[in-house]
Amino acid sequence: MSLSLNIILLKGLLLTLLLTYASIQDVKTRQIPDSLSVVITTLGFIHFSPLFSLSGMLLTGIPYLVAAVISKGKLGGGDIKLMAACGFVLGPVGGIIQSIIGLTFVLLAAAGIGIKSGYQSAKQTSLPLAPFLSAGGLFAFIMLQL
Repeated sequence: MSLSLNIILLKGLLLTLLLTYASIQDVKTRQIPDSLSVVITTLGFIHFSPLFSLSGMLLTGIPYLVAAVISKGKLGGGDIKLMAACGFVLGPVGGIIQSIIGLTFVLLAAAGIGIKSGYQSAKQTSLPLAPFLSAGGLFAFIMLQL
């Protein structure tokens, strides 16, 4: 195996572990530790490209910040920081793919709740986003490597 492939595999493994931890924390406590977003961001320094990483951070993180302001805080700061960190690692295209896949999973889960329990129940249910966004991030990472 080449060194480059080993580094990509290591980066993918670390990203998987960190996103899994973020998901577990979000489900258990409804919070994502700030330190976790910092550690995820450091993965972006593996094969670092300033334009790639910074544009990914901004194009991925800013829409979540705007959504949090518009929703008056229904979207948490941990989700914003998590997505900005993932954008730093995955770049602009990867961050957008992560968002599309992760938010699609959220919509499917909400639709399932709505079908099972009714629209009002689905509307009242607060879902932790990290598990869905993390799944989207892992799919995006894999897609970028193919």
